[in-house]
Amino acid sequence: MNVYDAIMTRRTIRKFEQKSVGRESLKRLADCARVAAYGANVQPLKFMLIDDEETLKGIYPFTKWAGALKDGAPKEDERPAAYIAVLGDKSIKPNGGFEVEAGAAVTTMMLEAVEMGLATCWLGAIDRAGIKKLLDLSEVFDVAYLLAVGYPMQKSRMTEMKNGDVKYFESDDGTINVPKRSLDEVLINP
Repeated sequence: MNVYDAIMTRRTIRKFEQKSVGRESLKRLADCARVAAYGANVQPLKFMLIDDEETLKGIYPFTKWAGALKDGAPKEDERPAAYIAVLGDKSIKPNGGFEVEAGAAVTTMMLEAVEMGLATCWLGAIDRAGIKKLLDLSEVFDVAYLLAVGYPMQKSRMTEMKNGDVKYFESDDGTINVPKRSLDEVLINP
């Protein structure tokens, strides 16, 4: 698979097979994230790999899933096999504001996950304080995002946006349809 194909096929998945991803696969994703593009090459992020059953169960209540879908949140037997917590290290970047760096890191991990046959869900609607406490993180760390990781239990595809409607929806076959603006619509000077 080439990068273009990974970009075009990668969609968010919210329901996962109950199958271990493996620690080495999670490390590979974090390895990709550590070399993402960072402003001034500051590299202020750290990554926590979460795949033990107790912590997985503990994190779930601190997450929100698929607000646009009825029953969009994964059931207990559909939850991710792992999370990667993306943490901002204030000892490296004291003023905080890790969104840009975290966005680059998460995107890099999501694309590598496609190559590895894994699915992901970028979680930003999370209880950061609750997660920080659960993970027993030092005050030096801010929780930027969680990346849910696992083997896909559902399908998701890009669809043509109609009438500016950005809401994703589930079709009768259970596939998640994600409307995207056309290239012509987003190019100012085609």
